[in-house]
Amino acid sequence: MLTIFASSAFAHREPGILTTIEWNNWIERTEIIHRVHTHDAEIGVAVVDNLPLLSVANDEDLARIALYVENHFSILGKEGSLNIQLIGAELIGDYIFIYQEWIEPLSPNIFIKNDILREIYPLQINQVNIISEGNIRTLIFTENETILPYLE
Repeated sequence: MLTIFASSAFAHREPGILTTIEWNNWIERTEIIHRVHTHDAEIGVAVVDNLPLLSVANDEDLARIALYVENHFSILGKEGSLNIQLIGAELIGDYIFIYQEWIEPLSPNIFIKNDILREIYPLQINQVNIISEGNIRTLIFTENETILPYLE
């Protein structure tokens, strides 16, 4: 009997991170949400910090991953790096969601720095979606790009 498998069954998921930035009228803050695959985060942050494999089931390891993301993502304005607050992290399915906030609406003509896990997975693609007044602007960080402009 011949069995045929769909090629998607053997597809390899490429490392990548999705970040969404959007003003939230309810809390009057700009929300920054990073979605990181648990496998990539556990291995990547463990390698960077020279630790044994991390586990997102452990609150301390989840916090370590959130702090790593905080240190590898920033928004740069005219006066330098914005003071983005780390709010927390949670595990949902196969992903870790890391939450940050900025106290004002995101202004145009800034730069986004995103090198999350790039030292471990240099070919990974980090995507940042900036949602403003119903419009979505996407920044794609590939290969050697770690800082990109957000211009309106």
